[in-house]
Amino acid sequence: MIRNLKEVKDNNFDITRSAEEVRNLSFNDDVCLGCGICESTCPVEAITLNAIAVDARHRISNDVYFSGHEKIAQNFKDDFDVQRISIDESKCVLCGMCSGLCPVDALVLTIDGTPIKEIDAYPHYNAFSEIDDDECIYCKRCEIACPRDAIVIERILPNRADLVTGEIEVNEDDCIYCGVCEELCPAEAIVVDKETGKESIVIDKDACVYCLVCKKSCPTNAIKALCRACSYGEYDLDPAKAVVTGNSVIDPDLCVFCGWCEGVCPTDAAKHKKPFQGSIEIDDDKCQACGACVDICGCNALAFPVSSGPGSRMEHVIAYNDYCVKCKACAKACPNGAITVTRTEIDHTPISSTTWKEALDAIKD
Repeated sequence: MIRNLKEVKDNNFDITRSAEEVRNLSFNDDVCLGCGICESTCPVEAITLNAIAVDARHRISNDVYFSGHEKIAQNFKDDFDVQRISIDESKCVLCGMCSGLCPVDALVLTIDGTPIKEIDAYPHYNAFSEIDDDECIYCKRCEIACPRDAIVIERILPNRADLVTGEIEVNEDDCIYCGVCEELCPAEAIVVDKETGKESIVIDKDACVYCLVCKKSCPTNAIKALCRACSYGEYDLDPAKAVVTGNSVIDPDLCVFCGWCEGVCPTDAAKHKKPFQGSIEIDDDKCQACGACVDICGCNALAFPVSSGPGSRMEHVIAYNDYCVKCKACAKACPNGAITVTRTEIDHTPISSTTWKEALDAIKD
């Protein structure tokens, strides 16, 4: 018997069945790509891809910035209120087919508390994303580029005093407290009180970078400053103390293996492997620039070209094949059939089950 574990109050749900082994199927709508693989492979037709993933044209809401296009906000993504799939619990037999074939683990079947991707008898994709901390310079480019907010980079910066050294002082007999130095200081290290009778000037030497801007701009030559590193070389600086350190974390529950992290990494510290290989093509003659594909894409692999100027019309979208995971959600969302996504290879663990082999062959084309 299939029964609810809890009342469905949001876009996530859990179902289970009674048996000698306890099976539980959970769904995370925040991770779901809307690809429809679960729907097309479910042997009992218990899964339905909801309209939001089939026709995203209703996505436009109020207060949208249109960036020179009369219909579509460039790369605008709205929050979908409708979950991407529904499961008929009266049909579901908890076989695990949807869980095993979901490319991003939005559906997870557990048997006695263990996810089937950790059970050797069930196949799973050989997909991964990782960051080598030995090569990472913690620039945060991957964190910024990640379309799913799956990457968190924590960086520990060196002390400013370990990067630059110098001397600075103010001759208050000559200072007229005009505040020019305060206004020009790029490090905001100077505070000048100009109130009559309370005049003062304070320089935060921990914040000062000894750029000498204050010295050069002072109208009364009241400021004396010297950058030792600039004048005498970096003889008193320890290079080891100037290194940025930190750590990187990729959330496996959010990562969809798109490869943006690897694509933008300047040191090749990030690596990834997609579950599917293939191609994506857009028929410009059919594309009406409605933006449904841009909205539904969970990998930022589809976008409008950068506007060439005010009022310029974007005739069609462009695809970035390197960052496409070949999930086909865009092809399903396109109302004009302008997108063709082909899967040529599926990288998965060895399987002996004929049923699973047929299921995997069915999603390869």
